[in-house]
Amino acid sequence: MSKRVLGYANWLRGRRDFHRREVVDLMIADLNAHAPDHTVVTGDLVNLSLEEEFPAARQWLETIGSPPRVTVVPGNHDAYVKVPWSKSLALWQDYMQSDADGASFVKSNEPFPFVRRLGSVAVVGLSSAVPMPPLIAGGKLGDVQLRSLANILKRLGESGLFRIVLIHHPPLPGQNITRKALFDSAEMRNVLAGEGAELVLHGHNHRDMLTMIDTPHGTANVIGVPSASAAINGHRPAAQYNLYHVSGTAGAWQCEVEIRGYDPAAATFGPVRSFSLDTGQTA
Repeated sequence: MSKRVLGYANWLRGRRDFHRREVVDLMIADLNAHAPDHTVVTGDLVNLSLEEEFPAARQWLETIGSPPRVTVVPGNHDAYVKVPWSKSLALWQDYMQSDADGASFVKSNEPFPFVRRLGSVAVVGLSSAVPMPPLIAGGKLGDVQLRSLANILKRLGESGLFRIVLIHHPPLPGQNITRKALFDSAEMRNVLAGEGAELVLHGHNHRDMLTMIDTPHGTANVIGVPSASAAINGHRPAAQYNLYHVSGTAGAWQCEVEIRGYDPAAATFGPVRSFSLDTGQTA
């Protein structure tokens, strides 16, 4: 209760003016107009983990698309405090589980990591969302997830797939202050550096971020995005989302990125910039 009280006070002091539902609605309309093959959401669908928030978030997810076309991983606000699984994340479970093609790459019976295969692309979902004490917004994967992730990335790489890893918290050391960081980020970096991944997508920091890691299998591009509901440009940018176009084959992957952002003056989303990712692969 103490954490929820502090979180609600923070919401009243400024978050409710900064994060606006109408901005998210405009973003979804803009996103759906581009008809992406698949959409990923990197967490924080609710605020205080009240039981009433989870079914509402489910309804919102359905405005983006059906579970086969949308993949979700939870954020720290989705595990703000302990809530029974059946009344919280279970309501989104079909957005957060392996599909038939991806399940063969997962040996663990744990809910995370999960794998979804989309043609030559594989999406790996992680959960860094665990309840934390008041004023702590960090996350943790744990040894079981990390070991499973290493095995999954190895097998996906051997199968010649473009690997996209989803996690809420920035996965690398030094990407946030301690109380907001991924507590086992050093271990996560070691997994990525050892097994490789073409793309790692995260949220949490509410900023446009790009960090590259050299691996034996090419460059792992680690990308963060601003909040999808940020209505104004302040100390953090207004809402943005990214469109990724993946092409090529194993050893010669190409990935083009278009950033689309909210213009508060025009109350519309439009192009911000486009660029090509360096995959470090030329074969």
